[in-house]
Amino acid sequence: MATGAVPASFTGLKSRDHPSLGFTRSMGFVRISDMRRVKAGRRKVSVIRNSNPGTDIAELQPASEGSPLLVPRQKYCESLYKTVRRNTRTVMVGNVALGSEHPIRIQTMTTTDTKDVAATVEQVMRIADKGADIVRITVQGKKEADACFEIKNTLVQKNYNIPLVADIHFAPSVALRVAECFDKIRVNPGNFADRRAQFEKLEYTEEDYQKELEHIEQVFTPLVEKCKKYGRAMRIGTNHGSLSDRIMSYYGDSPRGMVESAFEFARICRKLDFHNLIFSMKASNPVVMVQAYRLLVAEMYVHGWDYPLHLGVTEAGEGEDGRMKSAIGIGTLLQVWFLTV
Repeated sequence: MATGAVPASFTGLKSRDHPSLGFTRSMGFVRISDMRRVKAGRRKVSVIRNSNPGTDIAELQPASEGSPLLVPRQKYCESLYKTVRRNTRTVMVGNVALGSEHPIRIQTMTTTDTKDVAATVEQVMRIADKGADIVRITVQGKKEADACFEIKNTLVQKNYNIPLVADIHFAPSVALRVAECFDKIRVNPGNFADRRAQFEKLEYTEEDYQKELEHIEQVFTPLVEKCKKYGRAMRIGTNHGSLSDRIMSYYGDSPRGMVESAFEFARICRKLDFHNLIFSMKASNPVVMVQAYRLLVAEMYVHGWDYPLHLGVTEAGEGEDGRMKSAIGIGTLLQVWFLTV
């Protein structure tokens, strides 16, 4: 199901056979259902019937360039014409509050070997002194997880309370360990419970796919419960370049696959009543990144979810190229959302 608002050019669009099909000049948003052929001036076009007849409206756009089929434009922001901050819940990352009632937060990451405690602590302090709000640290294995406790304790002793985020890949047991000391856990749904992608085309029945989801829930649930116990935040961070074979076989290597990958994990969090949650949809291509974030928010509007977002372009690179890619991707979304970064 999708949502949207019809532009002024479609004001008064009616169907004689279906009087409930009507649109008005408004910015309301509604869910839509089936398709009908109706007259718009001297032309006949295909439109989507409003499932809530009344003054609410649905914005329509060509399904593809030159197509006579008009489909609803999914709502991914409060307004297409001005910057309106998207309303979200508050998520606490340590002592830092994220969400629409709070300032935009800046997060960066260390580049040190996490096992080198002294170097990592020194870099975190430099980052904090420059004004960043949150720092992410890669935690590849058990040795890095053990080092995280010393990193956290050393920073506290030096009166640095900046929240720390553990970046986890392929290692549920490591995530469980580091959740005891860091303030937020970032999981990549493409490789947290699934094996590393082999880029194989897999065939699934509905029963097979359901079994895969049950496996994910079994692996992921202990981390969610530990985050609830210790009051940690979690970022479900999809990367376009690390979608699982299962997701790519079912949804394609696409923004849709990125969103569905994250939602599989989010549904488990919601089932366990865990909501200290943030989403991200990163890609090295800013165009894919923007499409994925817009689709994510559109789907959250449909579901009635209000989680904040973490914006970023993955592997943007260094120097001028990296700054340009980040500015294009992040700036495009900030322009319409003004949301948590």
